[in-house]
Amino acid sequence: MYMLLQISESKNGLVSGTHVQWCCSSTLEEAAKRARATEAANSNRIEVAVVEGLYDPYCFGKLYQNLKRLDL
Repeated sequence: MYMLLQISESKNGLVSGTHVQWCCSSTLEEAAKRARATEAANSNRIEVAVVEGLYDPYCFGKLYQNLKRLDL
């Protein structure tokens, strides 16, 4: 399972940010396409990364820190 993360900080291939969307039953390529589409839908004012994640029902508004970015 992948998670789309709105990046607040990026350093050395690690990202920190907040949850945007879960990508269940998706390949990494499909998740990356969703990330780019999310950026485009927000007029490219946000940067979105694909990270690996386990489902967390309390993800909204939670700050995730130092996760490996997979879509580069």
